[in-house]
Amino acid sequence: MLSSLLVAVGLSMDNLAVTTSAGCAGQLAGHTRTLWQVSLLFAAAHFGMFALGFEGGILLHAGQALAPWLACGILVFIGGRMIQSALAKKPQAQPTIFNSFSTQIMLALATSVDALFVGTGLAFTAAAFWQTVLCLVISVFITSLCGFYLGRYLGNKFGRNMEIIGGSILVFLGMKVLLEGVGIW
Repeated sequence: MLSSLLVAVGLSMDNLAVTTSAGCAGQLAGHTRTLWQVSLLFAAAHFGMFALGFEGGILLHAGQALAPWLACGILVFIGGRMIQSALAKKPQAQPTIFNSFSTQIMLALATSVDALFVGTGLAFTAAAFWQTVLCLVISVFITSLCGFYLGRYLGNKFGRNMEIIGGSILVFLGMKVLLEGVGIW
């Protein structure tokens, strides 16, 4: 059980960074339904990727080379848009990028890529699939919701600077995923 919890919490950190960044930027302020939707979408993507990796095992090893590049591109693009929005003279003039369902899906997939490969690795161990995936889905959902609220608090307290920091975190996270994927980090 402890190893399942540790795997779940470890895999939840990327989506925590993304949702905290979104909250800092005020991307979903006043949209409680969207907060729940994004949190459920992130949890579903982690479930799907983990299950796919667990069941696919060695067959998914071939996709390992492309996934970090894709995740990096998505995170850097969205982080860059957040920074650009924060630096614009009229930051409220642009629509919030997190309200787009296609952006939500891209972020859910980008943050769940690690779950695919962890699932693949755990397929070769005696790990309990349902126990691990249940811990993962609950952890991702809770950290996503908490991330939005933590980010909203920080954004309200520190203003536009937090939006720049949030966007920078997404860019850094994208680069980290890429560097890990190519074996540098």
